[in-house]
Amino acid sequence: MPAINWEKQKTKKYRYLVYGIPGVGKTTLSSFMKGKTYMLSLDQSFYRIKFWQGKKDIWVIDPDKPIEDLQDFVSEFDPSKYDNLIIDNMSNFQKLWFAEKARETKNGLDNKMSDYGEINNYTIRFISKVFTWDLNILVTAWEKRDKVTDTNGQEFEQYAPDFRPGPRDFLMGNCDVVARMTQKPKTGERGLIMQSDPGTYAKNRLDNRPGCKAEEFFNV
Repeated sequence: MPAINWEKQKTKKYRYLVYGIPGVGKTTLSSFMKGKTYMLSLDQSFYRIKFWQGKKDIWVIDPDKPIEDLQDFVSEFDPSKYDNLIIDNMSNFQKLWFAEKARETKNGLDNKMSDYGEINNYTIRFISKVFTWDLNILVTAWEKRDKVTDTNGQEFEQYAPDFRPGPRDFLMGNCDVVARMTQKPKTGERGLIMQSDPGTYAKNRLDNRPGCKAEEFFNV
C-alpha cells in the first residue's frame, strides 16, 4: 500500500465540526450544503437518511479493516470533482480503530498502551491531509461531557465532541465553526449552538451568529 502524502496546501473553503447525540440530525445536516457532495461514512448512518438513499458518491468504511480502508480513501478520493466532503462520524472511527488494534493482541480484546498515542497521531495526520483539499468539509461526532477547570480553579462540565483530547483539540482549532446540534423535544426543531459558554464548547469565526436553525447553518 503506498504511503499517504500528507503535504500541506492552502484553501479558502470552510471547515465545520458538528457534534451532538446520536439521531439528532448531524448526517441530515449535510443535505443543506450547496453543490456536489461526497460522503465518507464511518458509521453507515446515511442508510437511514432519505437524502442519501440511492446516491453513489459515498465511501463506506470497512469495519473489519478501518485503518487500511481510510488510507485507501485518502489515496483514491479526488477532491477536485466535488464542492463538499462529509466525514461522518469521527467518534465511531475511534471505536473501530481500537477494535481493529485489539485483534492484534493474544486474546483479541485488549488494547496496548501504544495504541492510544498511535490513534492520536494518525487522526491528526488524517485531518491535516484532508484539510488541505480545496472543498468545504463537514466533520461530525457524537457528544460527551468533559470536566473542565477554569483559571480560578473552579471545575465544571462542558459538552464537547466525543473523541480523544489531542486530535479533538487539533480538529476544533482548525475548524472555522464548531457547533453543538440540539433538538427541541416539543416541536422537533433542530438547531445549532455556535457560541461557547461554560457548558458548551462552540465557536464561529465566519460571522456573528450565536446559533441558527439546521437549514440555515451553511448560510454564511
